[in-house]
Amino acid sequence: MRVSFVNPQGIAASWITADDVHLVDVDGAEATSYLMYHTESGTLNWERYGVQDETGTWSVDFDLDGNEYSTAYTMDELQIGGQVTVSVGVDLTKNSGGTSTVYYSDLVPTALMVDRREHLSDAAFLLEQRTGTKMGQLPDLYLMGNREIMERVSAATGVNLGYEDGYFKNYGTRPGIYMRTDLLSTDVRRLLTHEYVHLVFDDLANGKVLPACLTEGLSRFYEFDIALSGPRANASQPRRFRAADLARTAAQEDSLFSLAALDSQSNWNSRTDLDLVSLQYAEAYMAIRFLNETYGAQSAKKVVESIGRGIGLPNSIEAVTGHRLPVFETQFILWLRDWEDPSRAAIAEYLAALKPILADLDDILAQRSKDLSTVLTAGEAAIRRVSRLTSTEALIDQAQSLSPPDGALDLHQEAEEYLGRVLDWLTLEFKHADTRDDVYRVAANAMIPEVNAREFLLQRNMSSLEFIFHLRE
Repeated sequence: MRVSFVNPQGIAASWITADDVHLVDVDGAEATSYLMYHTESGTLNWERYGVQDETGTWSVDFDLDGNEYSTAYTMDELQIGGQVTVSVGVDLTKNSGGTSTVYYSDLVPTALMVDRREHLSDAAFLLEQRTGTKMGQLPDLYLMGNREIMERVSAATGVNLGYEDGYFKNYGTRPGIYMRTDLLSTDVRRLLTHEYVHLVFDDLANGKVLPACLTEGLSRFYEFDIALSGPRANASQPRRFRAADLARTAAQEDSLFSLAALDSQSNWNSRTDLDLVSLQYAEAYMAIRFLNETYGAQSAKKVVESIGRGIGLPNSIEAVTGHRLPVFETQFILWLRDWEDPSRAAIAEYLAALKPILADLDDILAQRSKDLSTVLTAGEAAIRRVSRLTSTEALIDQAQSLSPPDGALDLHQEAEEYLGRVLDWLTLEFKHADTRDDVYRVAANAMIPEVNAREFLLQRNMSSLEFIFHLRE
């Protein structure tokens, strides 16, 4: 069955998966329908995260074997009180309810504003647990509907926006976190966490300027850490692994920045080449991972506190790790060159075992097609049909002997269901050839669309798993 969402203008909306990824068609265009096949229990389920959907009457359209159905639902603006309008370069709506004051522009749905305020509160709670540091008053939050609005607000508050999609301001009038919201939902959540972490660790530094590699690495580290603890964790996995792989490749090719080159925030901000920008963030993130994973989960925080007491980065690193900065940097590079995430390694190992099974099944089905177009004696045809059944049963046994890791359990179930249905199909063809009862032929032919659909869905979901864990470019 194909499922599509249609917006109030009658236009099919792009399909965003539960992992916050836009599906694309074979031509690379964003897909507006989602092909699904029921499980063995006969059920279908899907989710749409609609906090950024426009208000109005939407419909869900279903295409089931050429039969079309539709049902409508209404997206209403969330109604809340306690709002006033203020001007900050543009008109912003101010809402002082909840745990923090939020200012938001046109194009920011009220539901999204409430969601982001709740996320800020959740991030503060998790960060308090992670760092053992009591969080203070939550900052004001400024949410802009797009980059153009954000540029106008930034200009009105004396900030040169640059290439950033968000920043925090701790000086002058209207301090707070400023950010755009017209990104994927989980991207916006991570961006908010990133800027909040900057604020928290700047406070821990007691006004001392933190090295860029430390403050940016901490923000990226906790941005991912908190995202993985929240809803839709897989949405952040590809970016996390992409950053790790980028830094690891640079380490292997001796093309990392020196930590000294990542010390100055002004130098950091002056880099505009996107490859260099990505590398500096990736390297800083992995440096914090190395520090916390090697010397204890509070190590990076201890370095910040040491700097806050007036001790420079080299002496702070030595106090926390017992090594002078050059030795620490060498250790980091050696660790990074050989880095691998154990959860991803388990997924890669499972897929490496599953793919040959599926390839062998493809060979069986290709031989079936060849046999259908070849003149064979009745005996030869019977032998080959039996061989196909025996070989498919052996592949099912191989699949059942695999031990999928947690992240591949759903895929493994799909693979077993696909293999089982192929065996059912080939069994019906065998029975038809053996008995000449046309009932078996009709039933076998009726299964072909299901077999093709299950193969398509399995391959798509296998590709999605590879994407989530960044196992292929």
